Amino acid sequence: MRRTAWARPLAGALVLLLGLTLVAAPAAAAPQTAAPVKPTLVAAARAQVAAMNVPPRALAQVGASQGASQSEGRSFLKSPAGVVAVVLMTAGTGFMVYSAFHDNNPVHSPIR
Repeated sequence: MRRTAWARPLAGALVLLLGLTLVAAPAAAAPQTAAPVKPTLVAAARAQVAAMNVPPRALAQVGASQGASQSEGRSFLKSPAGVVAVVLMTAGTGFMVYSAFHDNNPVHSPIR
C-alpha cells in the first residue's frame, strides 16, 4: 500500500463536505412560515411600563445613581491593578529581550 492511499478517501470526504455546505446553507435560509406570536409576559410588561406616566426628574435620578463611582476620575495606570499590569508587562518584555540575546548558544547534542 502506498503512502498516499489516504488521499483518495480524504478528497472524497472533502467533496462531500463542500457539497453539504453549499446545499445546506440555502436550504436553511429558506423562508419559514411562522405561527402568529401571542403577546408574552415580557411584551405585556413593556407595554404597561411604556404607558406609565414617569416624571423626567425620576429618570434623571436613576441615570445619575448608576453612573457615579469613586474611581471614575482616576486613570487605569494609577490604580493598583494598572501598576501590577505595567510591572508584569515590563518584566515579561525584559525577560524576552534577555532570552533573545542569550539563547544563541550552540547546541551540543550527539545527533548534531
